[in-house]
Amino acid sequence: MRKRWKVRSSEVRGPESGGIYPNLLKDLHPIAEQLLANRGITSEKEIREFLNPDWDEGIHDPFLFSQMQSAVDRVFEALEIGERITVYGDYDADGVTSCVIVIDALREIGQKLGHVANVDYYIPHRDKEGYGLHAWSIALLKERGTSLLITVDCGIANVNEIALAKERGIDTIVVDHHEFGDELPNALLIHPNLPNESYPFKHLAAVGVTWKFACALLIHARNLGAEIPKGWEKWLLDLVSIATVTDMVPLTGENRVLLKYGLIVLNKTRRKGLRGLIRISGKNLGELDSESIGYSLGPRINAAGRMDHAERALKLLLSEEAEEAARRSEELEMLNRERQNITKLMMKQAEQGIEEHEKYSILVLWDKEWSPALVGLVAGRFLDRYGKPCVCIGKHGDKWIGSGRAPSFYNITEAVRSSGEGLLTRAGGHAQACGFSFVQDEQAPLFAQRLREHALISLANENLKPEIEIHAELRLEDLDWELIKTLQYFEPYGIGNPRPLFQTQNLEVTERSNVGQIGSHMRCLLRSDSGLVQKFMGFRMGERLEEMTVGSKVDVVYDVGVNEWNGQRTIECKLNDFRTS
Repeated sequence: MRKRWKVRSSEVRGPESGGIYPNLLKDLHPIAEQLLANRGITSEKEIREFLNPDWDEGIHDPFLFSQMQSAVDRVFEALEIGERITVYGDYDADGVTSCVIVIDALREIGQKLGHVANVDYYIPHRDKEGYGLHAWSIALLKERGTSLLITVDCGIANVNEIALAKERGIDTIVVDHHEFGDELPNALLIHPNLPNESYPFKHLAAVGVTWKFACALLIHARNLGAEIPKGWEKWLLDLVSIATVTDMVPLTGENRVLLKYGLIVLNKTRRKGLRGLIRISGKNLGELDSESIGYSLGPRINAAGRMDHAERALKLLLSEEAEEAARRSEELEMLNRERQNITKLMMKQAEQGIEEHEKYSILVLWDKEWSPALVGLVAGRFLDRYGKPCVCIGKHGDKWIGSGRAPSFYNITEAVRSSGEGLLTRAGGHAQACGFSFVQDEQAPLFAQRLREHALISLANENLKPEIEIHAELRLEDLDWELIKTLQYFEPYGIGNPRPLFQTQNLEVTERSNVGQIGSHMRCLLRSDSGLVQKFMGFRMGERLEEMTVGSKVDVVYDVGVNEWNGQRTIECKLNDFRTS
């Protein structure tokens, strides 16, 4: 389906209107004004914070969380008397990295204070157990001797399970960022969005909340005399950077600072497991950015929980021996390849029956043969393709398990909870991503109908066609090294700060060809009216080659970067879309 091209407004307000301050941008390409204004960044303070994310100003005190001190006190009570502490996480990259951060911090604190940190972990199996706490996992933890439970990236919706844990003598600290219901669990809660919560930044991934928890623990340990070097917690930022990208939280405010410095740490990580994963994914230390995480490292970590058990990824990140790290990296690589093949098959199957669903405001697709672990990936791809919310449901044993993805203007978790009342056994997630389950086969079509009715009303005034948001119009003559330097100030890119896409119109095609081993990509040379020629690469666009004929005029949408080859650096334009002028 062809996407609509939507060009952002080029209106820029002056300083007298609280707008752009020219003195801050005098060394940047003129396009910087428009890119900042399009992001709503117009005041002097906002511009300074965005272009130069500062650690001291951008990172908040962890004790601003209203229950942080109480949670820290409870942990140190457990450490002092040798209680069994279990870190209980989710099976995605956010949950796995959060587990590792708490384990690392507790082990370091225990060692420096002379305590044996009696810490273990538990991650449920995605298909066999499902998300969050369960009555049977509480019973198992009790048998193992757990008396303090720390949930990361889960727990805020487990009111009954945490009450059960309390009855069995297990205290709980919840470190989470998910949406919650009308009732909160009886536990110590570290969550940025709780009612009346004083923490100023509300959009942390679970790994960000967990890192704040770890920082508070380390501060308290130093106050008790632990000789932990100041800044030791920064070595945990390699993990923070990974999950901040993969969990798709807005890369603004504190998240932008965490990711900027996290990428610095990731590019010199001490973790043998991460080094092995970076190597096997074909990347190099010193060259990693947010896209390296989103397309290479993140999917491999997530593949463990999708295809087998997330514990595999956790053990990789905790690996201390190079040989073990290499072996575990190979395991994740194989799981990721398997994940890719099965996802492709599921996409083909879903595409065969998509026509009967296109008339609805929401796509609801289900198949008993689909892997519940991969339905979220399929839903995300259909959202991107059709511009509509999408829910995909697979089956494991006698349980149907689904996942939904939605655009920014539709709360898919709220929709699923509302439509699934009386049907679903579980439901939770974020505004744009959710998970749920039900048991009876006949509930699938009923649930689908309810979702369609909900979306029909809620999305009545929304344009649901897929679109490309273009940040500015450029001429080929504007593509210079000053532009490259300016764009580097806008990194790292991601949700809330997308990589800028530019449009150039009326370019003549002088050459075009398929490239790649099987011709899956296309390469073209395009010439402006002034005679300037620029190369463009269209990755995975090889099948569209015949739409671009030599001598014709085209409009193009693209992003701008740098290609380095044999010591030569050239400006590279990567096609996102094109059309006849």
